[in-house]
Parts: sequence; C-alpha cells; structure tokens
Amino acid sequence: MISITQRNELEKIKPPKYREKVREFLIQNGHKFSLETIQKVYSGKRKNLIIARAIITVFNNHLKEQESIDSELKNLIKQIKKD
Repeated sequence: MISITQRNELEKIKPPKYREKVREFLIQNGHKFSLETIQKVYSGKRKNLIIARAIITVFNNHLKEQESIDSELKNLIKQIKKD
C-alpha cells in the first residue's frame, strides 16, 4: 500500500511527528485512529485504506512543503548574490 520510497521519505520526518500529522489529518476528516494503529499500517502489519491514504496525503504535503522551502531558499540565495 505504501511504497518503499514513501517509507524512506517518511522516516526523515521522524516517526512521532509523522504519526501526529497523520492523526491530525484523519481527525480533520472525521476519522479517529490511535497512533499505534497508524504505525501498524505504516509498517505494513495492518491494512487500512483510510489510514494508508492519509499517510500518502501527508507524505505528499510534506514533499510539497519541502520543495517550496527549497525554492524560497534558492531565490533568497540568488537575491543575495545579485546584491
């Protein structure tokens, strides 16, 4: 359900943080799951489509956020070099 690449990227977020982010996302969408259940789905020990989709969505949002930060930093560096 969750690809190896996604797992590797999620590991960079530090497990407690990503579990909390997934849990917050699920609560915002009307679902309530324990952190343990989220961890079991993440590790592949349990299958739950709702949680898997939430993990993937949080993962994609994290990547977009990282890309945005990287882009802003590059722009700042370019501005500094011009001055």
